Amino acid sequence: MTVPAHAGGTAFIQLLPTQLYAVGAAATVAVSFVLTAAVPGRLIARLAALRVRVATVDVSRLDRLVAIPSLASLAVVVALVVAGITGRRDPLDNPLPLFVWTVWWIGFTYLHAGLGDLWSVLNPWIGPWRLLARARPAAAAPHRPPLRYPAAAGAWPAVAGLALFAWFELIHPAPTDPAILAGVAGAYLVTHLVAVGLFGPEWLARAETFSVFFRMIAGVAPVVLRPGAARGPGRPRTLEVTAPTLALLTAPAPSASGVVFVLLVLAAVSFDGLSRTFAWLGLLGVNPLVYPGRTTLMVPNTLGLAGLFVLFGLAYVAAVALGARLGRMRQPVGELARTFALALVPIVCGYHFAHYLPVFLVDVQWAVRAASDPFARGWDLLGTRDLHVVTSFLSDAERVYAIWHAQVGLIVTAHVAGVLVAHALAARLQGGARALVLGQLPLLALMIGYTTFGLWLLSTPAVG
Repeated sequence: MTVPAHAGGTAFIQLLPTQLYAVGAAATVAVSFVLTAAVPGRLIARLAALRVRVATVDVSRLDRLVAIPSLASLAVVVALVVAGITGRRDPLDNPLPLFVWTVWWIGFTYLHAGLGDLWSVLNPWIGPWRLLARARPAAAAPHRPPLRYPAAAGAWPAVAGLALFAWFELIHPAPTDPAILAGVAGAYLVTHLVAVGLFGPEWLARAETFSVFFRMIAGVAPVVLRPGAARGPGRPRTLEVTAPTLALLTAPAPSASGVVFVLLVLAAVSFDGLSRTFAWLGLLGVNPLVYPGRTTLMVPNTLGLAGLFVLFGLAYVAAVALGARLGRMRQPVGELARTFALALVPIVCGYHFAHYLPVFLVDVQWAVRAASDPFARGWDLLGTRDLHVVTSFLSDAERVYAIWHAQVGLIVTAHVAGVLVAHALAARLQGGARALVLGQLPLLALMIGYTTFGLWLLSTPAVG
């Protein structure tokens, strides 16, 4: 049985050994309670202050150079869109689907978790804006956008963009079709180019979906760029290294729209796994061994994605509200929901990494191969046109077990990081040890439940 998975390729029926699932779930529960009850929250907070200063960055000079990588990124995006239109129709032989769904959506996310917010420099819109600003005479006033971004809009445009992206990736019948994807990517590029021209860089910071997404992922990175002590528009910043995820403890709490954004990312990547399981297909009355195709499942999958998001949202708000009551917190539930949303970020990252790992290992090879002849002209630019794509490791027991162990390890480690962040955040709001533990129990139960759910998604039979 073969079923297309993301950028393509033959898929396999995944079945994680039950013992790994059980061990992972048990370890999650045990470690969670130990961390919550035994580790002082103030100790974790002090760890967040332990940073190594690597360098001081002159932001004024950086601003003059930031247009270069962005313009290079713009050129790459335009080339990929052209390749999607003029290149081969096979998603495994056209670089656009492979670079969007594998190199960028998966691999680039991995890089953000390790190196910080690269997208703020590499996005294809900030470069044209910088050129526009520099085109003004030196004596003229600084270039300002024609419109001011409304504060009330928050990150809601980014939420709407994420919802459309998730629907296109998970439910649209042909998200890997090069021509369709070229139209979507081209429209997205032009739309935000116009929006940045109207609202300036503020649009990228608050309304562009992937600027918000990658900045969220960068919160777990050990590399942090912080404002320096000097004041002023060109003040230097310090490049620091800290332990992974601890930068979240000094990050500002997201807005209400930011909380919705985090929950929607969690729901989208979870539904990507759920929609492929025998359990979900059986619930829809579909024989997983006779997969009917995406078109037939568009309506139930749309409802499933929306329903999972609503379920996650209600469960999260209920856990925060119950925790506030048990811990006798005085802060409003809305404020607490914004604060503790930071603790969900490591879990989002962990499941994202684990879920996409097998697809990435295969499709990144296809991407390297396709990049050698992007426009179907018979070129071999990288010398990889005849690269043999290795998939045999997916049928080798030892290597498959290694991948599964890595997936379980990623999810459990991310859960532990989330518990640590939640514990430190709660310690700021509560004084007594008893109230601290009681106040965390509902959110802890929710995090354990989601982690167990993620491990089940890896362990249950699935296609793709």
